[in-house]
Amino acid sequence: MPYIHIVTSRRLDAAQTEALRRCALNAAAQMGKPPERVMVHIESGAALTLGETAEECAFCDVRVLGAATAEACNRFAARLSGDIAHFAHTRPGGVYLSLTKMALCYPDGNLPPGMCPGT
Repeated sequence: MPYIHIVTSRRLDAAQTEALRRCALNAAAQMGKPPERVMVHIESGAALTLGETAEECAFCDVRVLGAATAEACNRFAARLSGDIAHFAHTRPGGVYLSLTKMALCYPDGNLPPGMCPGT
């Protein structure tokens, strides 16, 4: 269950937002995550700045439940960062991506089978 939250300073139209959503789903496959389990939240046109510049920038917060190797996470981050940069029109270094591996997630308020708190 990845949760992918993308925020861009550049306003995206509906077609660009949908294309970026598809890119996020495809990138999650790099970690072996099926598209039907990926939650994507995209905010565009945010009051987001990088330093003192007025250049376009973006932030991506990713939370992953379940095993994913460091190599898979690196592939995912590189692919999605590149896609975000493309749509958000950022310069190199203008996309920050944070990936957190979650210990627990409660879909609909319940732990998935085989998971237990405190482990």
